[in-house]
Amino acid sequence: MNYQEKLLLWLSVFDFLTYKKREHIFEIFKDDDIFKNFNYEDVCEFISSVQYNEMIKALSEEFINSYILNLKQSNIKVITLQSPNYPDCLKNIEQPPLVLFCKGNEELLYGNYNIAVVGTRHPTNYGKDVTEKLTRELVLNNFVIVSGLADGVDTISHKTTLLNGGKTIAVLAGGFNNIYPTNNIKLSEEIVKSGGLLLSEKSPNEKAQSYDFPIRNRIIAGVSSAVLITEAGIKSGTMHTRDYAINFNRELFVVPGNITNPLSEGCNKIIREIPSTMVLDVNDILSVFNKPKYKNVEKSVQLSIEEAMIFNLLKQGEMSFDEILVNLNFDVKTLTMLLTTLNFRGIIKKLAGNIYSL
Repeated sequence: MNYQEKLLLWLSVFDFLTYKKREHIFEIFKDDDIFKNFNYEDVCEFISSVQYNEMIKALSEEFINSYILNLKQSNIKVITLQSPNYPDCLKNIEQPPLVLFCKGNEELLYGNYNIAVVGTRHPTNYGKDVTEKLTRELVLNNFVIVSGLADGVDTISHKTTLLNGGKTIAVLAGGFNNIYPTNNIKLSEEIVKSGGLLLSEKSPNEKAQSYDFPIRNRIIAGVSSAVLITEAGIKSGTMHTRDYAINFNRELFVVPGNITNPLSEGCNKIIREIPSTMVLDVNDILSVFNKPKYKNVEKSVQLSIEEAMIFNLLKQGEMSFDEILVNLNFDVKTLTMLLTTLNFRGIIKKLAGNIYSL
């Protein structure tokens, strides 16, 4: 790691420095040795004396070399804006990350078929189904799925990718040691184990603040060739990702939703303003990438007579436990066991309110 890379990494240690302040200090010292010539007079317009003293405590080559060693021991790789392997896709975006912390397969950053799948943190059953369906079909067409590891659509897209043997990039708002939400810590580990990538511009111990999430979305759009929004309201943070996709000249795809549902207002508004973004099936996306049309091949599954009865009934649409019970006349214990088995095998889905669907 050369001097300029070390300088950017050293500046990333201090969470009180904004992006602009790091950029200014880097410009001042990029051709000078900050470890020998760091005077308060040079930076007093950017930081306070208290902050300067804080930085002085960590001002040494020994500190930064030890920090680099600790990162390596934690299997964290660092790419800075001055690194020769900095991704081209991020170089020309608004505020390109000065430092990227990577855990996993960083080669995924250089692919041509990275697509972000994003949306609301509180998807409806429709939003969940659409996200699962399109993500699965994109994975089967060798796309790498990018998302933000948040609740809702992000989590569904990551999990669906893993279930179908695909690769996914999770762009975090905080550091690797402060995964948010905490219930996705295990998912983050599974992403790395499966050959995916965790990516953050925050140092490992840094916690995400509320303002970090919309800023993080520029990286989601930046590392992607396209952005797919499956369900989002008007005030959803996803609308920031839409703006970044448009500003960065990325392909934008949007799934239409129920006109009476607030969680679809954002998607429907985008489609009304930019009709060409509307997606009705995965072929609308494949055609833009000049990929062959997707053919859905149903998995061959072995069902018992009772399981087949449930499966055929649910072809009519979603049904509650009580509706299935009335239609098939099973006893409660038998039906509970059959539904649990079918759900576990991924043949049917259990939805909120004890509702079941294919």
